[in-house]
This record gives sequence, C-alpha cells and structure tokens, in this order.
Amino acid sequence: MVFKGRAYPTAFLTLLKNDKVAATFVAEDTGLFEKELTGLPGGIYSFGIFAEDTEKRKSVTLGFSISILAGTTTTISGIFLSPTISLGPTQVEKGGKVDIAGQVFPESQVKIFVGSKEIVKEAVASKKGKWDYKLDTGILDEGEHSAKAKALFGEGEQSPFSQTLSFLVVAPGVLICKGADFNFDGKVNLVDFSIMMYWWKSRNPANPCVDVNHDGVVDIIDFSILMYWWTG
Repeated sequence: MVFKGRAYPTAFLTLLKNDKVAATFVAEDTGLFEKELTGLPGGIYSFGIFAEDTEKRKSVTLGFSISILAGTTTTISGIFLSPTISLGPTQVEKGGKVDIAGQVFPESQVKIFVGSKEIVKEAVASKKGKWDYKLDTGILDEGEHSAKAKALFGEGEQSPFSQTLSFLVVAPGVLICKGADFNFDGKVNLVDFSIMMYWWKSRNPANPCVDVNHDGVVDIIDFSILMYWWTG
C-alpha cells in the first residue's frame, strides 16, 4: 500500500491500520508526503491518517476502507488533510477580535466558517503553510459561536473540514470565568500562573476569576485548583 498526498511542511503524520498505529513519518518541507506499507496479506482493511503540525495541533483523521489483493501494490493518492485550527481568546467582548489560525498545505486558500451566522471568511496560507484570520466579533450576537476551516488548492482539490472550536461573545464588562484559564486561550499554563501571582493574597480581586473557589482571597487553595487543571 502506498499513501500519497498533501499535509503541512514537516508535519508529523500517523497512519492507522484497523485502528492501530501502523507507521509514523514526517512530511517533506513542501508539505507533500508519501508512505508505503509492505507485507500486507490480502483482505479488507480500514486505514486512517492524521497530521500534527509544528505547534502540536492535529488535523481530523481521514479514513477509508480498502480491499487489497495479495501480491499487488495499491496506491491511494490525492489525500488532502484538513487544516489544523486554534483560536483565542475563547471568550471575548462583543467587538473584540478572535484570532483563528492553523497550518495547511502551503499557499492553499482557507475558508473559515462561523456556524452560528453562516459567515464565511477567507485566508491564504503562507509558503510555510501557516494561515491566520482575525475575526471581528462586532458582526456576531452575544452567545456561543463555533468556527471550522477547510482548504482549497489548485484545480478543485478540497480538504475535509478541520476540527470545530467554540468561543463565547459577551457584553462589554461581562466576564464568565472558565476554571483556571484566566486569559481564555483554552490552556492553563504559565500565563495563567502569572495572572494569579499578580493577584496573590488579594481579597476580592478586581479579576474575580483568579479567586477560583470564590472564598474572597487568592491563596494556596486557588493555586492547587490551577495545578489540577494545568495543561502546560
């Protein structure tokens, strides 16, 4: 079996066979990849492939079932992996910007779909496969929204959709705490630790989210909760 297609420059790819890892490999600097699996007896197989970009974001898994004849070589070409996607902040005041970004095959056209309003925005990936779009939330209603992306390249080649991510648009001055993620970037790490340290030992802090257990003081209990949710 030979697998050929488009990913992202130096992406780390995982090839699955019947839901188990069959191989891992790295895409070329161009974003193209080719991988051969040998020694497969005849039969029907379920394969899947996904990529991890240089910032550890993952594509969706592209799957397919193939019937293989013993002693023959089957090539699956034209694989086009979905873009990776991240966004932040995950909570923003109406009129603020949400930065939606990821990686994809270099110089692809990326379409970003905001599901709640059926809004479609566009970006173009760089020669290194990086893409970015700053979404103005002034066009959105207050509430929860979602975003996903797909890529187009050349003469009609089209990727599957990326993962779907959510974000919250709130009224100015409104803050809805999300555990220990104080800057609403979807992670609990040194940035959140620094924010907590700024308010350390404060009573009834102006940023109420750092008082995670809402007992009126930022102390070791809040720090312990932050460590529990730590993602790094």
